[in-house]
This record gives sequence, C-alpha cells and structure tokens, in this order.
Amino acid sequence: MSSSEPVAPGSAAPHQPPYTYQPNQGYAPTEPIPTELANAAPRGVDEYLWEDSDDDVAYSDELDDDYLEGGEGNSGDITKQVNRQRQLQGANNGAPTALPRSNAQKPKANNSNHLDDLDSELAKHARKLKTDLIIDDDDFWHGDDRTGEVKDKDKDKADRATNELVMDQRTRMILLKMISRGIVSEVHGAISTGKEANVYGAVLDPLDGTRPLHRAIKIYKTAILVFKDRERYITGEHRFKRGANKKNNREMVKQWAEKEFRNLKRLHAASIPCPEPLELKSHVLVMEFLGNKRGYAYPRLRDATLSDEGTENPWRPVYIQLLGIMRRLFRVCNLVHADLSEYNILYDKNKLYIIDVSQSVEHEHPRALEFLRMDIKNVGDFFRRKGVDTLQDRAIFDFITAIDGPVEEPELSEAIERLYETRPSIQDAATEEVDVEVFRNQFIPRTLDEVYDMERDAKMPVEQLVYNSMLANTVSVKPETAEEGSEEDSEDGTTADGDDRSESSEIDQSIFDKGPPRGKKHEDKDEKRQHKQTVKEEKRAKRAEKIPKAKKKRIIATTTKKRK
Repeated sequence: MSSSEPVAPGSAAPHQPPYTYQPNQGYAPTEPIPTELANAAPRGVDEYLWEDSDDDVAYSDELDDDYLEGGEGNSGDITKQVNRQRQLQGANNGAPTALPRSNAQKPKANNSNHLDDLDSELAKHARKLKTDLIIDDDDFWHGDDRTGEVKDKDKDKADRATNELVMDQRTRMILLKMISRGIVSEVHGAISTGKEANVYGAVLDPLDGTRPLHRAIKIYKTAILVFKDRERYITGEHRFKRGANKKNNREMVKQWAEKEFRNLKRLHAASIPCPEPLELKSHVLVMEFLGNKRGYAYPRLRDATLSDEGTENPWRPVYIQLLGIMRRLFRVCNLVHADLSEYNILYDKNKLYIIDVSQSVEHEHPRALEFLRMDIKNVGDFFRRKGVDTLQDRAIFDFITAIDGPVEEPELSEAIERLYETRPSIQDAATEEVDVEVFRNQFIPRTLDEVYDMERDAKMPVEQLVYNSMLANTVSVKPETAEEGSEEDSEDGTTADGDDRSESSEIDQSIFDKGPPRGKKHEDKDEKRQHKQTVKEEKRAKRAEKIPKAKKKRIIATTTKKRK
C-alpha cells in the first residue's frame, strides 16, 4: 500500500486513533473501526521489514557485505530483529503471539574501575577489622624459625581495657587464681585510690569455720600511669640498675610492686607497725588489713580525731612516737620513707601505722638524705598546724642519722625528751627561719668522697658540720698495728690506759696544713737546670750502648733464616 492513495471522505485515517479522551469519562470511540482494517490479513515479514514507502526501496536477496558485517546503518543483530518481528506477526501459525519480553542490553561495565571503587570503599572500614592471628599447634611449639620465639596473637583493645584504671583482663585472672588457691575468698570494693595503685578489701573464710579474716589487695596501675615522678626514685636504686623501662610499663610496675613487698618485709621484721605482706603476684599485692573486725579501715592521720582529756596537747605524744619510728626506719631497716606525710600514716588508739613504702630508698641512694629532709619538713609542718612545739629540722636530722643512740622504746622517747631540754633558746624568729631554710637547701655529702672542700671542713669545729652525725667516733686500726703497739707498750712498762695511749689517739692537725705548691712553674731554676743536665747525660749513655739499625737488621735476618 502506497502513501499516495486517497483516503475516503468522512472516515478517519488508518493511522489516527479511533478514540478520543473525554474528561471524567476516559477514552470513548468516535466512530466504528473500518471493516478493511478489522478484516485485513497480516502482512508478510519481508514486506514489513524491507518495504520503504519513501524511497521505494525493494527487498533484495543479495545484501551488501558492509551491511551484514555491521557497517553504517546496522544498529543491531539481524537475527534478533527477524525473530522479534515473527513473534509480532505470528509467522509460525498465522495467529498473533505474545509480545516479546523487554530485554534491553546493558552497557558493558568497566571492571578495573569497579574494583578501584570497591577498594576505596573498603579502605574506610579497614581499621575496624579484627585481624587476630590464629596459631595452630605446630606454629605454637615451633615459633619463628629465625628467632626461635613463640608468635603470640595480636592483642585487641578489649583485652587491655581497664575498669577503675586497674581492673583489666589479666588482673582479673590473677585474682581468680588467688581465690582458687585459697589466699582470699572474696574481693570487695575499693578502700582507697591513689596515684599509683588502688586498694581493695577482701575476705578469707578459714576452713575450720572460725571468724572470717579481712585482707587488703593493692593493685598497681599498669595501663594509665598517673604517677609520673618515678624517675627520681629509680635512678641510683640498685634494684633498678638498668633504670626505668619506659617501653614496658607493666614490667616497671612489676618491679615497683616487688620493691614495696620487700620493704614491708623489712619493716615487719623490725617490729615497726605496718601491714604484713602476704602474697605478691605480678602487680597484685595481698597484705594484712589494717582496720576493725567489721571491715572498716583505720583513718589516716590527717582525718584522725584525738580527744582532749588532759591539759597537754594530745598530738605531742603522737609526734614523739613518729620521730622514734623514723629513726628505727633509718637505722634498723636501712631505709628512708621518701614520702612520709599525714596521708601515708594510719592512726588507731594512740598507735601509728606506716603504709605506702614502694618509693622508699636505701642509704646508698644518691638522694636519700634529700628525701629524709623532705620527710622531716612534711612531718614538722603537719604537727605545727596542730599546735605542737616541734624541734628544729637540723636537730631531728642529727637524731635520726646518729650512729650511736637507742633504737627501741622507751629509750627513744627519753632521748627525744632530752633534745627538748638541751635545745638552744631562740631569740629571733626570723633568724631561726633563715637557718631552717639554709639547712633544707644545703648539700649534704653521703661519703667523704663527696666532701667539696675537706681542708676547710677540717678547720671547722666538728659540731658545725652538717654531716657530723654520720662521722665515725673512733679510728679503725689494723690488727697488725694494734699488736705491735701492745708489744711496745709492754716493753716500756706503760699500761694501755696511760697518757701515752690517749695522746696517740689524738689526730695530728699538721697533716691538714698546706704543703709547698706543686708544678714546674713553682720549681727553682737551678734545680730545673741540674735536672735537665742529668737527663741529658742519661740519654747520652743509652745512645753509646745502642746497637746500630743495620747491625740489628742483619742479626734478625740471620736468625729467621736458621729457624726456617
């Protein structure tokens, strides 16, 4: 059918829809469908595909090779187009079939770009992934072939998370093992918290059915170290020869806990009131509980209340008792507390208990005497606020460090009372304050090697030396010298208690007199000239006896040939 054929008047064109849209009614037919369209036979496939009314192009069996090969004008596969049109026209059985399913071809994806996008998206979540290393039995036993060390799995943050800065997974396992071993039966809440550790209450139920025993568990902080000033206590301590291990906090805290355990052992062996150490495992220390039977701990000296029963200040006997403890701690235990204050002392029924001795150092520590003066200052400042007439810092220092003197009660209290009686009268308060500040900032040598000017100190009275109390009262004599002296005394007929013995014991002050200056510039010119001439003559005599080099080489060559 050609487009040039005329259309009958009064009827719609075949290509126009036979329906019109009416508002609120939808599409309504305008005229009946023509009979020629309703009874028209289906068109053939070839006629449908290849007839072109505009250009009058007829179908040809011979197709252009360029067209078949997908040249210009070929927008798809010919076979797919033919099959689709056959389904539309019902070419198989002459009846129209179902419409083909829409299956539009998707454009091919760029796989390389797609993978890059995936990598960039997954990189955002890479840090959240848990990459624990799973180890089988063979890897666990053999470990690394190069180093021979066992490979441990990576630690997750959840394993290191702490509660109250001390309770992590490892600490809980240590407490569980202590409960299974019968060291404690229950672990209760915190008694006190500090900058280096927390103290928890615990209960031990004996197997014989007796009254439960209270215990104290001190757990040191390993994750977040609030106590940042450990360096000055560790440097110079023989128990920390390699210094503080800043790379491994847990190892350093373990040594710190072991140090307090040993110090408490010394105090308990010297009968100084303190909690008895019972068990130590890593950074967990179990010790005696200082409190009543109901589980209430003794108050600190700062929070203690003393009753005013008499006219005397009730804090004065406590002050005298604390001075005696400080002397016994220094002379018997060979320790300096280094942090003694009203916060590290417990009080109950006129009795003091010393706690927190992890930072205590021995006499050999470079800053031991500095820490001792700091303890004396803290104790004196607290009791002065309580209205106690305290002794001077210098007098207390000499009393604590004196080699001779009592170390047991009641002789200690009597010695302190004598210090009150013999102390000099202070006429000017400003002068006393200046003397105290000078003593607190003065350098105190621990050994004679640290004395800055020994000649100056030798001319000063012994009582004015700051290290007077640490000097030996007698001079040690070798056994051979003592025997020879006794034989000479017996031959002369003098006794050991005679005046000659007393005069020999006196120190000759002439040894401290300055001798002639040393050095070449202080020598006499004539002596220098004579010494120079003597050296020249000695060298001339050596050259006369010297073997010539040629002769020496000849002798060496002949001897080596004979050996070969």
